Amino acid sequence: MDPNRREEFLLALEFLCSNADHWYEEGCNFAFQGWGRNPNQWVAIASWKSEDYLNKMRQTSWFQDAQQRMLDCCTEPMTMEQFNGMDHDRSVFDRYPVGASQVHMKTKTLEVNFL
Repeated sequence: MDPNRREEFLLALEFLCSNADHWYEEGCNFAFQGWGRNPNQWVAIASWKSEDYLNKMRQTSWFQDAQQRMLDCCTEPMTMEQFNGMDHDRSVFDRYPVGASQVHMKTKTLEVNFL
């Protein structure tokens, strides 16, 4: 995140969180949001009960607006890394292949990449 745009980023994040509350309550096993060692690196870790449910949230106008606003404040593309539980199949890696995200909307500034 561009440190000069931190306040703008936080406003977009607050907008995202206020709209996502019920989505998290209904569809998320757990979630963490915080900062990395680098004070300009925002981190989100979440486990969703259903990828389809998560993708429905990604299609809402408020989510897309918040994503665009947050990415506008970033200096690098957003990176996402997928993990699967020890007792689950590995289909999550097929659904989200390495490279540019096919499930996040294309933004005017930076893209979302899966590691």
